[in-house]
Amino acid sequence: MQNQEKTDLNKVIEFLTIKFPKSFSLKGEAKPLKVGIFNDIAGQIGEEDPVSKTQIRHALRRYTNSWRYLEAVVKGGQRVDLEGNDAEPLTEEHVQHAQTQLAESKAKFQEKKKANAGKDKKPYKKPAKNVANPPKRKPKSDSQGTKPVAEPQKELVANDDFTDGKKVQVKLGASPIAATIVETSKNEVSVQLASGMVMKVSKENIFQA
Repeated sequence: MQNQEKTDLNKVIEFLTIKFPKSFSLKGEAKPLKVGIFNDIAGQIGEEDPVSKTQIRHALRRYTNSWRYLEAVVKGGQRVDLEGNDAEPLTEEHVQHAQTQLAESKAKFQEKKKANAGKDKKPYKKPAKNVANPPKRKPKSDSQGTKPVAEPQKELVANDDFTDGKKVQVKLGASPIAATIVETSKNEVSVQLASGMVMKVSKENIFQA
């Protein structure tokens, strides 16, 4: 039951990153959120959205208790609204509280890690050397030392190309994910993710697959 709840909350957080990509993210550096942002989110959630206000409240608690989010608060700076605009500065009290939460969470993680370290641990046995058939060394690649090639920029879907069943890429924070167009309106497009979730996304966040 607990694993099912965790999966459901992860889907809610995924929904928030797509609906509000300027304030929520799954990877990279998180942005501290303004106080009372739940009320702002609740005001923009309708019956057509696949999440409830209760799910959003629980998902927000998980999101703001993550190490990535707490580390962003510890750095200080500004809290942002749903559009990613500066809303209010972080107070010293909130920064210190985040430092305490982060330290306690990491300490509990290390304790749990140590407790599990001795379970089912097999002693390491060094393999005997094969003198007759020594392992062959791999030749050095000519590409060593060269810089990785930058990933090409995604191309936006044209207005006349939003057709039902079309495979596209949807912007999810810093990383686009695969989706299928289900329905198209004037400014928004309903897409279905690989997880089965269907949600509305603005056309500016949809790219060619």
